[in-house]
Amino acid sequence: MNHNLKHWRGLLFSLMLVGVMVTLTSCGDDEPSSTTIEYYLEVEEAFLVDGSASTSSQYYSPITRMREVIRKTYPAPDARGNDDAVMAACDKEFEEYCQMYSGDPYGHITCLFNLIRAVKVGTVVKQNDKLKTYLYDINSIDGNTEN
Repeated sequence: MNHNLKHWRGLLFSLMLVGVMVTLTSCGDDEPSSTTIEYYLEVEEAFLVDGSASTSSQYYSPITRMREVIRKTYPAPDARGNDDAVMAACDKEFEEYCQMYSGDPYGHITCLFNLIRAVKVGTVVKQNDKLKTYLYDINSIDGNTEN
C-alpha cells in the first residue's frame, strides 16, 4: 500500500509541475510589432454631381481614383513612408480629374476628402496626420470654378 502512495505522489507532483510550466509559459510574442506608415483617405463630403448621388455613377469617382493612385505610388506599408511621392501623385491625379471634367457638358461635381498618414504599430494605429485636403468643386453653378 505504501508503494502505491509513492506512485500517486509522483504522478501528482508531475501534474503539478506540468500545470506550473503551462501557466508560466508565454502564449505569444511580447515584443512590440514593427512600426509602419500607411496612407488613406478620410471622406468629409461624398462625391456628388449636381448635388445628387443618383447621377454620380456616370462619372469616375474621384475617391476611387485617388485611392488607386495611393496604392500604385505606395503599394506596401513600410517604416519610412513616402509623403512627398504620395502627395505629388495625389496632386497630379487631382489636376487630371479637374481637367477631365471641366467644361460645359459635365455637371457640377463636388467632393471633399483628406489625405491621412497613419503610423501603425502592428495593427494598432498610434498616430494620424492630415497631410492635405482635396476639395473638388468643378463646374460650380455660379460660374466660379474652384479646384
